[in-house]
Amino acid sequence: MKKLRINGRSFYDEDNQPFFYTACTAWELFHKLTLSEAERYLRNRAEKGFNVVQAVAVCELDGLHTPTYEGRHLPFHDLLTLEPNEAYFDHIRLVTERANQLGIVIALVPMWGSHWSVNNSWGQDRKPLFNRHNIAAFCRYLSDKMQGTGLLWMIGGDRAIVGEDQRQLLEEMAKGLRAGGSGDAPITVHTQGGRSTLDMLGERSWHDFVVWQTGHMGQAYPSWRPIEMDYQRQDKPVLDSEPCYEAHPVMCQHQFKRSQDASRFTDREIRRTSYWSVFAGGSGITYGCYSLWQMRRPEDDAIAIPESAASTYRGDTIPYWFEVLNYPGAFNIGQLRRFIESLPEWWQRVPDQTLLLGDNPSDRRHCRAMRDAQHRWIAVYIPEQQNVVVDVSAFADTGFEISWFDPRYGILNRVSEDISETFFLSIDPPDTGSDWVLLLRRKEKGR
Repeated sequence: MKKLRINGRSFYDEDNQPFFYTACTAWELFHKLTLSEAERYLRNRAEKGFNVVQAVAVCELDGLHTPTYEGRHLPFHDLLTLEPNEAYFDHIRLVTERANQLGIVIALVPMWGSHWSVNNSWGQDRKPLFNRHNIAAFCRYLSDKMQGTGLLWMIGGDRAIVGEDQRQLLEEMAKGLRAGGSGDAPITVHTQGGRSTLDMLGERSWHDFVVWQTGHMGQAYPSWRPIEMDYQRQDKPVLDSEPCYEAHPVMCQHQFKRSQDASRFTDREIRRTSYWSVFAGGSGITYGCYSLWQMRRPEDDAIAIPESAASTYRGDTIPYWFEVLNYPGAFNIGQLRRFIESLPEWWQRVPDQTLLLGDNPSDRRHCRAMRDAQHRWIAVYIPEQQNVVVDVSAFADTGFEISWFDPRYGILNRVSEDISETFFLSIDPPDTGSDWVLLLRRKEKGR
């Protein structure tokens, strides 16, 4: 697996090929799956088009005291000395190597936030395992252990960073990772819901790319808004590393508790938030599923999910990880990647809302537009059945072609090859689907 690097707003591999970050969330991958189970999961993700898996080394779900299913190992021989258990971390390296062989990079979280954060805003009120005296040494050990593998570093672990002490701890993590054998891998900070890397780090700039957690609040959280904001703030990749998860309970918009109708996110919400985010300037996107992040197993049936108000399923049954591998939202994210990569020079695409003329509501009907730098194509995501008016003046000298891309099935249908409107196009999407992408392509002169 080639190592990744960053140039401007995009990821590239060592051969200078652009890389569209397409991640699946598997926080408990190393902890709760055997090697053969992990290989099954990784093959499934690779087949769907995922090229990143986000996973944690020292895990959230009793990761210090419950051993791995592969070999029954704990991460440390002694929690006082933090002597690493080589067998535990050998397993992490082996799974990472298997992922790399399938073309998947691991976005590795060294430890979940509950193991270092003094701001335990949920969960048990306990003293964190890691502190400023030991965290850099562990991160350097992990960086050395993973040398030569294809990975990214994603520190933070879903915690708000609210004070200078916590920012300094994050810097110590980064210093440890940089000092080790995998110190050249890009680093970002995964924060708590509704916050971005930039917001949490203040003026610090040692991170390589910016991520948001738009989270699980409301069925139509405006994920385009934070991506658009950070796209304009820095010339770095920005993406949503934790949008709403498929089958996750929908949480109330302004408080972390389950909505009264007990609804869950479906593939339609997954598509809407993902297309909004990418069309607003995201350098990639992340998929999550409620059963997959925790790698839910039959052995877990009697266990409530800690640290989450969403754990109360009110008598519902949470499916097991292997039962949700083929949920429609996962297919949709792979199809999103293939659509983006089909566009000429897609890595230089530009979000451009000025292309949308007339009203564009900020609710679930909100449309997003993007184009390439040379104005050869325009793409508009339309989340509902609604008319859109697009500025096509850039195509006035050549005319253009109209196609519709169906995000549900990944099918592109060309409907017209000779359109000569010179100023604007008013158009309605087909009535056979829920959401659509309108694709307009400049005709080549002489055709």
